[in-house]
Amino acid sequence: MDKKTKPLGRPRAAQGEMPLTQKILMTSIPLFLSRGYESVSMDDIAKECQVTKASVYYYYPSKSDLLTASMVQLMDNVRRVTLKRLSQPASLRERLLDITEAHLKAIDFDLHSFMRKMEATLSEEQMITMRKSEQGILDALEEEFSKSVSSGEIGPIDARVIARAYTSLLMMGHARDGNGNKMFPHESEAAKQIIDILWHGLFPPQ
Repeated sequence: MDKKTKPLGRPRAAQGEMPLTQKILMTSIPLFLSRGYESVSMDDIAKECQVTKASVYYYYPSKSDLLTASMVQLMDNVRRVTLKRLSQPASLRERLLDITEAHLKAIDFDLHSFMRKMEATLSEEQMITMRKSEQGILDALEEEFSKSVSSGEIGPIDARVIARAYTSLLMMGHARDGNGNKMFPHESEAAKQIIDILWHGLFPPQ
């Protein structure tokens, strides 16, 4: 087949519209996160996108493939935003506060818990793909912690360990009590508490 020839049956997007692959991903992410993987069908996603179910299956052969692609897209977006905010001219603490509050406002779910639940559903290859995207976020944080150690802004630490400690603490911002109420009423308060724990409890005094 000529490489320039499009596969038969390829869904067409109207001129000027978001590519259908992206539209499907951007639609499926909030559905999976709000309803849960098991409660969302490919038909639900097709209806939300206002396309046929066949169009969704054309790009994503199974629901697990779509979930994997959706989570990779989400984590890649988080990485880009994290890098952008880390590049701002402010102290490390101020930048971490900014990143933490922005993350909690944008993502209202526990990423680590969600991925653990998916281990029983996704293949090992799919889980590895998702973990690689998550590692991109950790690598960005680790590099910034290393720079701050080198500049003397913070004391000597294992940047790899602290990067993971920070992302684990981020999940505390989504914690709820026994009645289902959020532990922190506002993202700004959650961010302050998380960074205070990280700063005073993990970074050794200089």
